[in-house]
Amino acid sequence: MTRETFENEYVGTSKFYMLRCLISVAHADGIINEDERNYINKLKQRLPLNDEQKQILSDDLERPQDMRYLFKHINDPRYRGQACYFARLMAFKDGKLNASEKVYLDRLHAMATTGLDMPTIRKNARVATHQKMVANDIISDQNKPNGLFGLLDDFLLKLNNKR
Repeated sequence: MTRETFENEYVGTSKFYMLRCLISVAHADGIINEDERNYINKLKQRLPLNDEQKQILSDDLERPQDMRYLFKHINDPRYRGQACYFARLMAFKDGKLNASEKVYLDRLHAMATTGLDMPTIRKNARVATHQKMVANDIISDQNKPNGLFGLLDDFLLKLNNKR
């Protein structure tokens, strides 16, 4: 698994509650295994947490908290997205996703996207992807073969566009 990086800054409310949400996901299957516990403890060591924050995270490891309550305190959109990403990593930490973890992840995703204009976001993503693909095609065209191979290349591209 890749090592996650966090900014080396004070751990504010949104980031702190994101961490607490991760711990609540770890509780979803009813068992916090050694890998999950070690993961959280390493995060506690790497992040600039104050003593109170460290104690709260330790307490959360022992007693599950309500993710819905915790998530409401994540006001920074950047950490809402990271909560979903890291929660997925946490849920798969033991190599499997059970039904209760899936429910937690689905709830978390729903909370993170509530109030967002998803059709517009998807449309903007499609436009941005198209622009990147056009830019890539222009670069590819500059390296395009000439002669018979160029004709074959054009023919194959047209076949692909008809799909």
